[in-house]
Amino acid sequence: LLRPRSLTTVPSRSSSLTLLKMMLGRIAAASRLGARAFTAAARPGLASMAAVATPASRSFATKVHSPRPLSIRGDGLFIQCVVAALIYFVPQDLVFLGLLFGSWHSTASQTSPKNKQADAEAAVEEFKAKKGLDKVSVYKGRSTWQITV
Repeated sequence: LLRPRSLTTVPSRSSSLTLLKMMLGRIAAASRLGARAFTAAARPGLASMAAVATPASRSFATKVHSPRPLSIRGDGLFIQCVVAALIYFVPQDLVFLGLLFGSWHSTASQTSPKNKQADAEAAVEEFKAKKGLDKVSVYKGRSTWQITV
């Protein structure tokens, strides 16, 4: 039988623990509902659960979708680093690429030198006779002729 407690009695230690357990259980249940609504909003398939228990949200700040700067100042550290890197590396790259292209041009000129011919038709016929070729297609460009076998 249950009897009413009087207002003058001090709650026992066991009833204090019961109240504490009950309060912690309610907090845990509320946090689970909030987490469930949060995951339901993240997953479109669980939208029906979000409608059941959606906690009120604060919407005074915009949601950040990626870590990108909102603005880049012209006198900021990022721009200063980019300018310093360009000043330091571009001259080195230009020298390196100039030497590399010069080497490629030299190798190509030694492999297949280009000679200026006074009479291109006679040079093609001389080439065909020298190599013993009969069928040769000649592409006549503005300043260069190309022969394909």
